[in-house]
Amino acid sequence: MGTSHLVRALALVVVAAVAWSTAWAIWSATATASDRDEPTYLVAIGDSYPAGYRPNGAGPGSTSHDAFVYLVQDRLAQKQGRWTTVNFACSGETAYAMTFDRGCLPNAQAPGGVSYPNDPQSVAATDFIAAHRSRIGLVTVTMGGNDVMRCLGEDDAARAQRCAEAEVPRVVLSLDFLLSRIRAIAGPRVPIVGISYLNVFVADRLDGDRNGDRRADFSSAMFDNYLNPALRETYSKYGASFVDTNALAGGDLPTTEKVDLPEHGTVTAAIGRVCALSYYCAQRDPHPNPAGHALIAHEIERLIGS
Repeated sequence: MGTSHLVRALALVVVAAVAWSTAWAIWSATATASDRDEPTYLVAIGDSYPAGYRPNGAGPGSTSHDAFVYLVQDRLAQKQGRWTTVNFACSGETAYAMTFDRGCLPNAQAPGGVSYPNDPQSVAATDFIAAHRSRIGLVTVTMGGNDVMRCLGEDDAARAQRCAEAEVPRVVLSLDFLLSRIRAIAGPRVPIVGISYLNVFVADRLDGDRNGDRRADFSSAMFDNYLNPALRETYSKYGASFVDTNALAGGDLPTTEKVDLPEHGTVTAAIGRVCALSYYCAQRDPHPNPAGHALIAHEIERLIGS
């Protein structure tokens, strides 16, 4: 090869190298910018709690952005950049339904929630996690409350106990199935937080009759002896945190601790807290009010160290 040909060849190599380097720099900058634009996902799985259900006076209630997951999302976004809640919650759904029943009625979905007409909620949620595993920042799970509610309607303590002993293991099976899939897909580092329920039914003692006292007794036994211990153990099995919402709200306060409750006089602090954190005492609705959701959100933030 002559000198002129060699010079031209080297020049072409240099031009190609510069062009390639420029293209790589542009691609890298674009990819980095695109990656920065992608949100981190908070995946919410569950029932009416993460769906933000709230009563509406005499009319039918509705789901809302009151839910604790949106509060957690906003706090994480303030500290860590862009977060988006992907909410699969379905108001009224049991743990069994989340595992086996397809779809969720539109009026039971969270505002802007995900539609999954052809899949059970657990399958739809874990499919999303699999498709976005590198962007999953937090998964919250709330399940089991609707499965055991029928136990509170039993006539005596023995029947209520048998009901809890039948229902809680079924909840555990569904929860175990869900958590095993999440961990297998997302890996050990993605935080999972399970949320339990306010035992609002202790406030039935305010009715001042035998039925109210019985329901309060049944509910305390069910939450303290069956549902919450089973939930705690199952979440722990998969390295997940657990929010015992009832204990957080003061359900374990001694009966000797009293507060003044308007229109009811002096009541136990546990009942006073339930009335302050839910709609139960004012509207006979068992869901958390904004203060209750804020309490749950704060505990989730504490558990994940945000």
